[in-house]
Amino acid sequence: MTKISETGHAKNVANFEELTNIVISFGPAYNPSRESIRPAALQAVLLEAKKSMDDCHNADSHYSLAAAERETAFEPTNKLTTRMLNALKATDTTSNVDDTAHSLARKIKGERATAIKEVAPALTGESTDAETKHISSAQTSYDSRLDNLDKFIIHLQNIPNYTPNEIELQPGSVRIKLEDMRQKNNQAKQAAITLSTARIARNKVLYQPITGICDLAFDVKTYVKSLFGANSPEYRLISGLEFRTVK
Repeated sequence: MTKISETGHAKNVANFEELTNIVISFGPAYNPSRESIRPAALQAVLLEAKKSMDDCHNADSHYSLAAAERETAFEPTNKLTTRMLNALKATDTTSNVDDTAHSLARKIKGERATAIKEVAPALTGESTDAETKHISSAQTSYDSRLDNLDKFIIHLQNIPNYTPNEIELQPGSVRIKLEDMRQKNNQAKQAAITLSTARIARNKVLYQPITGICDLAFDVKTYVKSLFGANSPEYRLISGLEFRTVK
């Protein structure tokens, strides 16, 4: 979700609050037959919209922290993998054994064995900003890196000659790091799910047809126009309040 989008959500809620306060100030004159655009109903939806925004902000904060912890846990992996690979090559293993280890190390670090291929942008009807899409063989996702690091550790454990004196390069020590990385990754993934769920709930409150604040605001404006007239000062108070669907 972009910062522009988040600003758009907040602006919609702020404008809906202003709209609600204005129609309440009209007093008994504002008396629609539709229950959902009466002042009490608008206030209830406003509270729900504010809560959904707070839930999103809270979930976003938790995700940012979890993602930062995951990044910190993963950050030393490339250098550690290179050190382990060099420690292996310093032994008298065969080139085939070294090549297998090197292939796994590349995947852990997200390096490509061959050059990427360029393909034409997909014709989806949406703007691609003239960017060329690529077919990449790199396995750079966190799950893939964990899986390949696990394979790398097992591969080294099965090599009798791989017996480094440096504790941090020993398979047992690296597996401890792997389990910590796996835990941090799972926490970040769960935080991402919570954030997505919060955004879905917010979007329903703000943009659900008929019951969302954007549609309700349109209907309130229409009622005020019918009540006081399109050129009335009452309608001019709310006519400039904008509500835009942002998802």
